[in-house]
Amino acid sequence: MPETLYKSSSIIPSEQTDYVEGYLFENAPSKWVLEVNYITGDGQLHGFFASKEEMQQQQSALSQEIGNLVKFTFTNTLIHDQDWKESYKMHFTPWRYRSFHLIPLWLKDTYIASSEELALFLDPGMAFGTGNHETTRMCLEFLIERNKSQKNAGSLLDLGCGSGILSLAASLLGYTNVVGVDNDEDAVRISKENAHINNLAHKVNFNTYDVFDLKQSIGTFDCIVANIQADILIKCASKILQHTHSGSSIVLSGILTKEVNQVLHAFQEATTGNHPEYSLKEMGEWTSVQFFNC
Repeated sequence: MPETLYKSSSIIPSEQTDYVEGYLFENAPSKWVLEVNYITGDGQLHGFFASKEEMQQQQSALSQEIGNLVKFTFTNTLIHDQDWKESYKMHFTPWRYRSFHLIPLWLKDTYIASSEELALFLDPGMAFGTGNHETTRMCLEFLIERNKSQKNAGSLLDLGCGSGILSLAASLLGYTNVVGVDNDEDAVRISKENAHINNLAHKVNFNTYDVFDLKQSIGTFDCIVANIQADILIKCASKILQHTHSGSSIVLSGILTKEVNQVLHAFQEATTGNHPEYSLKEMGEWTSVQFFNC
C-alpha cells in the first residue's frame, strides 16, 4: 500500500516572515519549514504530516499562537509515495567557516575538503540543528574563533544539543570532556547517531536532560554553549552560571536582537562580582552573545 502524507502550504508576506521564523525556532523541532526569498522577502511555509488530523492540529496551533500577527492562507495537498521525514534534506546545504566544513551526510562521497581542514558530516533528521540557521552559525563561529585563540580548548557543555552539531564540532576542534544534553529523546538519539558517523562516539557524551533540572553535580566547564530561546536563557541564567569557573566562557544564541538586552541583564545580574566582558554577533534578526571570564 503506497505511503501518503499531507502537505500544507501558505504564502507569508515579507513583513510577517519574522514572526513565523521566531515561532518555528521556539517550537523546534517542527514539521513546518519556512522558505524565504531574500530578494523580495516573501516566504512560503510548508508542513508535512502523517495524517489529516495532525495537519489540522498543527494549523490550529499556528493560528492560535501567531494568527493575530500572520495571515495564513493554507492550501492542502495529499501526496503519495514520499517519505516526509526526508523532506528536510532539500533545506540543508554545505557550509564553511574558515577551515571548518559542515557537510550533509548524503554528500559525503562527493564533497571534497582538504586533509588539513576539519569536516563534520551531519544528518539532522527531525532534530533542530543543520547549521544553516543563523543562531547555529553564530555559535559555530564563536567556537571556531575561541579555539584558534587558545592553545587548549578545554571542556564544553552543550545545552539543548539538538542534532549534536555544536558538541561534535567542538570535539573536532579539540575540546575535551564534551557533554551534550537535550530534553528531547529523539534529539539525543540523533546526536549519538551523528557521533558514530564521525567516529566521535567515544569523545562526546550525550544525555537526556532538561536545562531547568541542571544540577551542580554535572560539573563545571571551560565553555558552555546554549542555543535555546531567550526566555529560557533568562530563567536559567543562574543555573547555567553554576557550571562555570573563573576562566569560563559562555556562548548564548537563539536570541532575537530585540531581546538581547534582557538576556545580557539577566546574566550580568546573576554573576557574582564584576560583570563579565562580552562580545556580540548579529545575523538577520538574531544576535548571539559570548561572555568571557565568567
